[in-house]
Amino acid sequence: MDSNTKKISLKFLLSNSLTGSLIGTQGKAIKELITITDAKINVSSASDFYPGTSERVILLSGTKEAVSLAQTLLWEMIGLMAKHSAENGGDTRLVEWNPRTAFESLGSNDSVEVTGKFSIPAAAGGVVLGKGGETLRGFSSQTSTRVTMSGKDEALFTQERIVTLSGTVGGCIACTDLILNKLHEQSEIIPFINRGTTYTSPLTSTLGLLGAESRAQRRPPRGEPRKESAEAASLPVTDTTITLSVPDELIGNIFGRQGSTMREIIALSGAKVVVSPRGEYAEGTTNRIVTITGTPTAAQTAHLFITQRLHESTSSPAKGEGVADEIWRPFGL
Repeated sequence: MDSNTKKISLKFLLSNSLTGSLIGTQGKAIKELITITDAKINVSSASDFYPGTSERVILLSGTKEAVSLAQTLLWEMIGLMAKHSAENGGDTRLVEWNPRTAFESLGSNDSVEVTGKFSIPAAAGGVVLGKGGETLRGFSSQTSTRVTMSGKDEALFTQERIVTLSGTVGGCIACTDLILNKLHEQSEIIPFINRGTTYTSPLTSTLGLLGAESRAQRRPPRGEPRKESAEAASLPVTDTTITLSVPDELIGNIFGRQGSTMREIIALSGAKVVVSPRGEYAEGTTNRIVTITGTPTAAQTAHLFITQRLHESTSSPAKGEGVADEIWRPFGL
């Protein structure tokens, strides 16, 4: 494939406030940004956050040149807002970001200190890190930018790894470009498994976890009329509770590093998950009690995530057996 036509994507994570600045009044700013960069830009809704965060997802897609220019202008916007926030005690309401002005004055915010995040496909994590993290450390050194990447265990459900950059706007732009170039130079660009900006509804609808079974149970035999009434259709969905007994030594696999796995399970399923405190076991065992509560679909989704996570943790081969590292995908997605 011609490298000039290969499409690449990045997902920036922005606060609601920054997302509002990106969109602009009546969508004026984002329309101008799309015109200037020729990138495709999708934004998650105001209440649709990246799992485990309170940040919205900004998906940039297009040629490398288009995405590079789009990410440059996004960092310029982050820098402008950070500068005005510092000058006005955190208040940026009087600032209206103009992509055209930013484009015509590129570099004017290069020295402003900022922090920002974007995600890349989990399968591309090794490409960006390099052997022993050497490649990413090199990018950090070249651009005088502090760079961190979330671990594999935090990407189990989203199949995305979060890259966090801290430094000057100019350094963050340069570092993001180096990462883009690294992703783009692969013979086949590794795509996002979730190619949108929503992480809850599409996942549960794609999996069809409980819905297909429930519909099959409700469907009358062929030839018989449906016995559904308006009253039945309007009945509220009753919450379901599922209880699991999990060996104490495996509870950490459900929580993940600093609770990251648990946050993803809750965010992606929409269920409430509670684990009994240490020392509070199921009767006659040393197993902790995991209680899942939510709509039937949400509870079943969380249950399947947890059981698959436990199965993975108990069936993983010991290190040193020469087994290739395999990307974990929820239920074959």
